[in-house]
Amino acid sequence: MNKKRDGKGGRRSGGHARRSGSRPGGKPSSRAGRPRPTRQESGDFKIVERRSEGETAFEAGSFRVLIAVHRPRFRGRAERAAALEGWEVTALLNKQDPVGLVAKPPRPPDLLILSGDFGRQRDYAIFRAVQPWRERGMKLIGLVGNCEIAPEDYPDSVPERLCDVCLVPPYKTAELRAVFTRLYEQMRGQPAPPPLKSASAVEDLEEAD
Repeated sequence: MNKKRDGKGGRRSGGHARRSGSRPGGKPSSRAGRPRPTRQESGDFKIVERRSEGETAFEAGSFRVLIAVHRPRFRGRAERAAALEGWEVTALLNKQDPVGLVAKPPRPPDLLILSGDFGRQRDYAIFRAVQPWRERGMKLIGLVGNCEIAPEDYPDSVPERLCDVCLVPPYKTAELRAVFTRLYEQMRGQPAPPPLKSASAVEDLEEAD
């Protein structure tokens, strides 16, 4: 039979002793009920404001160029034409999806350079798929064999109507750059930046077709 012990060093029945901060009538602990500081208050990180998907403020952020050109030679010329200081340029291979990148938040690219044979598309399917983003400010530059002839069964898909600028081969680096810079000046209201030195050096060695 267990007996209660009284006096110094004795045990109390009823479990562990209560903490001082929770004693009835006692002085509450200075930490009790105090909210923990957030990471923002402690200065551990910075808050980056992100624009909503529906905004069309293309003037914010870097000028972004997406290149989806089938033939490596013409793809390279488009890359060199877009190699201007401060521009963000992405070039895709044929198995990559330009529609997915155009639709990716927070906004579409400023310029999309798309060839009619990219991704083995037929009937300009990719051209038609990206039309909603033209309404949001994206400019589409089409590189096709004939800008005036619509594909069979798609009489409304005349390339020059699907694009902001439609070009036929050959596509020279200098000509493409002139188109890119003109569109930049229209969209940003300021002169285009100068080309990168590396792009200029390669352009000087470009052979004529």
